[in-house]
Amino acid sequence: MKKHLIILSLSLLITSFLSAQTTDPLVTRCAMNAGPNTTYLKDFRVQLRKGSPQTELRYKQVFALSKNMKYRFTLCNSEDSEGQLIMRLKDDTGKIVLTSFDQNSGKTYPAIEFTCMKTGTYQLYFDFLNFQQGLGVGVISLVK
Repeated sequence: MKKHLIILSLSLLITSFLSAQTTDPLVTRCAMNAGPNTTYLKDFRVQLRKGSPQTELRYKQVFALSKNMKYRFTLCNSEDSEGQLIMRLKDDTGKIVLTSFDQNSGKTYPAIEFTCMKTGTYQLYFDFLNFQQGLGVGVISLVK
């Protein structure tokens, strides 16, 4: 456990330094939307053309999460995006553990939180609602 905390602390220090280097206003705005009680970890810039409907979201990334840590995923769209950015988080077994879109109600959430119960590599999937064209940013932050 101590090893994981040391690695996470070093990662936070490095990413905090790198986050200060960004000049992308969309990334900056999205990181600010995460709230004052968070520490920026990473951003994913998503730009996709209109796509045909499919079962899986089109933009995939992997990210390591640590047990007993609380994360906030903040999603932001460019003003000229046709679609709204959505995401899914899957664990190492492929099970969906978090989503920003409720298919039953049709509601999307611009920020969602996840308390990690198992250290591991998770898959992040991003797309735009109804596979529309768009430009957006997903920011992962650690909740203090």
